[in-house]
Amino acid sequence: MTNLQRLVSQHQAKAAQMAAQSVDWSQRKHKWLAVLEQLMHQLRTSLADAGVPSAQMVTTHHRLTEEALGDYDAPGLEAKIGAAKIQFVPIASVIIGGYGRVDAIGPQGEVKLIAVDSQAFHDPEDHTPSYQREWVWAAYPDKSSRGGFRLDDEGLAKMLELLLGRA
Repeated sequence: MTNLQRLVSQHQAKAAQMAAQSVDWSQRKHKWLAVLEQLMHQLRTSLADAGVPSAQMVTTHHRLTEEALGDYDAPGLEAKIGAAKIQFVPIASVIIGGYGRVDAIGPQGEVKLIAVDSQAFHDPEDHTPSYQREWVWAAYPDKSSRGGFRLDDEGLAKMLELLLGRA
């Protein structure tokens, strides 16, 4: 067997193994896209309530490719706050340590938004699939999992201050 044949064979075997797993990837993808839509709606509403004109917010569309979920379009958001632009760009659903990631990008840096289980600690015997659990968003300003905070209105203000700087 050549190296090329071995590589192709390994990838085909991995795809077959993933298909045989008990995860319902279509349900997971549906949940991810619904949670993304909710996040973008929540961001638009919070920003509008804070005084950002709706004309300064634009829905963006991003083509994502994930091994388990395939190719799909995911919503994002771009908002102009003062003279600065903030982008919310979906990255992936299948990630380590969470159920999905969106990058918030501004002139002062980036913040990772991670969808996590609403119950920080659940029974290890509970095998409820991720798409049947409640997800919440947490913001992580650096590459580690330390220093994260919940993305509520207070968390959104903190995140925007990191991305925009103080006025």
